[in-house]
Order: sequence, then C-alpha cells, then structure tokens
Amino acid sequence: MATERSFKMTRLVGESEKGIEDAARVALKTSGNAVRGHEWAQIVDVRMNLGKKAKVERWQVTVEVAFRVETKS
Repeated sequence: MATERSFKMTRLVGESEKGIEDAARVALKTSGNAVRGHEWAQIVDVRMNLGKKAKVERWQVTVEVAFRVETKS
C-alpha cells in the first residue's frame, strides 16, 4: 500500500551576488534552519538587481518549497 502524504507549499526569496543557484541555496538554507520536512523545490522566478552600466550586482530567485505535513498517529 502506498503511503499517503500531504504537503504545505510556501514561497521563499533568496539573494546572492554569485548567481542563480547560490540564491536558491540561500533561500533553502535559511528555511532549512527553521523548518523540517523539505521535500522538493522549484524556482518560479528569477530577477537581477542592476548597477552602473547595467552590470548585474545581485541575483534574486523566488523558490516554491514543499514541506511534508507530519501527522500524529
């Protein structure tokens, strides 16, 4: 029999000067320090903060994260 599970979804925003992947890691690491049960994540938006001469200064990503809802037996 398959295990029945439920998930709660939330959106996080992470920023990094290094790039998109690092910005996603920042969002997940921050959340992971406070909440258990991360199951999967999806980047749903990418933005860049621009400086002089349109140079990319920071990457910002919005990540949807699914958390497993724990049930009490």
